[in-house]
Parts: sequence; structure tokens; C-alpha cells
Amino acid sequence: MATTISVFNNKGGVGKTSIIWNLAVSLADKDHNVLLVDFDPQCNLSIACLGDQEFSELLESNDDHPFGETVKAFALPYIQQNRMGDVFTFSPKTEPQKGTLHIVPGDFWLNTFSDVLNVGTDVISGSGLYRFILPELIAQQAEKNNEIEYDYVLIDLPPSFNTLVRSALYCSDYFLVPCTPDLFSAYCVGLIGEMLPSFIRDWEQGKERYLEGNPRDNTISQKGMPKFGGWVFNGFDTRRRDGIKREVGADAEHHRSISRSIENEMIPQLNRIRAYNAVPDFVEFEPVAGIEDLNVMAPDSIIQNVPIRYLSEFRPTNALRGRGQWATNQIDLMNEMADEYDKLAQHIVDNF
Repeated sequence: MATTISVFNNKGGVGKTSIIWNLAVSLADKDHNVLLVDFDPQCNLSIACLGDQEFSELLESNDDHPFGETVKAFALPYIQQNRMGDVFTFSPKTEPQKGTLHIVPGDFWLNTFSDVLNVGTDVISGSGLYRFILPELIAQQAEKNNEIEYDYVLIDLPPSFNTLVRSALYCSDYFLVPCTPDLFSAYCVGLIGEMLPSFIRDWEQGKERYLEGNPRDNTISQKGMPKFGGWVFNGFDTRRRDGIKREVGADAEHHRSISRSIENEMIPQLNRIRAYNAVPDFVEFEPVAGIEDLNVMAPDSIIQNVPIRYLSEFRPTNALRGRGQWATNQIDLMNEMADEYDKLAQHIVDNF
């Protein structure tokens, strides 16, 4: 079975989309089969992988595809007509050198879907638990459609604690938390530690009620157990001193503050979960990866639909009439960050 991972933080602007995209490429380049599920109504991951115009065309409905070719094509019939819809997967514009990478595109309609899901009626009562594991059902159908076994399913999420986030976390084996060097990141990881136990309590109540009447259901019994897989420090600046790269003073202090919050607030609260071990033994207080601020390279990567590890093979978008190229220090940083994503991918392969 695939290992399902959510990349999540209730704080916006922490680089979830860039991290999940480049992580997926590193996992694929390690010869794994990877499925991306864009469960964020902003759909930035779909645009990054497929291109703006290409994604826009998938949103359109027609006689052959009345709900388009996005996540909506599966979810809307499932919710409104109680039947399995269609799952469409696509390869990214820039494909990995090894393995397989597919994406189920997101849809702005997910905002409406999040309003349809009801924690009290669907989860706590146990009557609609399957509504809250749609990413799992989508991944299963994608495997059947493509006649492939995915090793990893990565889910991109909105920056909130809404029902879409609950749904993805209930489906996930692990979750990663990106954090940026700012005043709010340390506070937000504490909130994650506070909220997740309540999410699990709701699931456990509903699961108990559901399994009383469906004791042989092996799907529901194995869901609702997301484990903290570590945090990623993203978007920090460095300076080279005595030949060694170090985080700049303010960013280094934010790093320490987030680590303290992970140690003293998030992990102790996650340890309050009794249904399962939400903090595996391999988890540490320090980040599992550090992604430096890529400045103009990050948006250029999105615009060109090229992940960081391959971006140096393409000219910058501001190059005029075929002139212009990446500076040596920019290429060096791209390569360093590609190595850092490989390190994160190996952490997942070794531990998840």
C-alpha cells in the first residue's frame, strides 16, 4: 500500500506547494511511483506542475467531461449522487528522470466541497466517514486506472484547519510541517499540536459507532492515524563566514524558536493522543530539511513549470532574445537545494 503524506501548516506563505512538488520529484527520481493530489482550492500545485493554460482547460465542462477533469470529477458525483466519479491523472510538464509522477488536479470548487462536509453529521456520528477519506478513494481509483502501485501519495492542502485538512489528515500516514523564519511559525506549530488531538477524538467517536455496524470494514479501521513526520525550515537566508554557511542572525533565532515550540508545545500535545503513537521515535526537534530562500528562482520555477533540480537547464524567464543565463552562484544554490530535497526524500524512504 502507498504511504500517504500531507504537507500541512495552518499558516499561509510557508512554501507548501513548492516543497511538495520538489519533494515528489526527488522521490520519483529515486525510482518511486508518486501521486500528487491537489486538495487546495488555490490550485497552485496544479498550475506549477501542468501550466496555467493547461490547467484552465481541465476546469472546463463538456459533454465528455461534465465535471471537468479535476478532483471535482470524482468528488461531486460521490457527494451528490452517491456514486464513484472519474479520476483523471496527468504527468507534469517536466517529468522526472526515473520513476513515475502523476497529479490529480485541484479545483476551485473545493471551497464549496469543504462547506458540504460536516464534522458533526459525517464524522462524530459515524454516518459519513467515507466522505472524509476522499483523497484515499481517489488514490485507489488512480491506481486502478493507471494499472500502477504508487509508493507515495502526497496531498497539498490549504492553510487552515477546515474540513479539507481534516479529510487529508484522516487519510494520511504522516504529515510534514513547513515553517518559515517569522514571528508566527512557532505559534502555529503549537496550534497544530492543540488541534490534532481534537480531530482524532472526533474520528475515534465516529469510527467506534461506524464499526459497531460494520465490523469487517478494514478501510475505516486503518484511517485517522496521522503521525508527525518532522518539520521543514523554508525560506531562510544564509551568509558564508570562514567558508561555512550559517543562517543569518534573525533567521537563526526563528529557527531556535520553532524548535523550542516543537519540543515544548507541539510534541507534548500530540503525545496526548491515546489511540495511536502520533510521534514516532525517529522524530527530532530539529528540521528534517532546510530550504533556503531561492529569491527569483522560486517564482521562475513555477512560471516555467520546472522543478528546482532541473531549472538550471532552462534560461531565466527574464532572458531577452535568447540572451541571459543563471549566475554561477544561483546554479550552485539550485543544486544545493536539490540535494536537500533528496535528503528529505531519503528521510521519508528510510522512516515512513
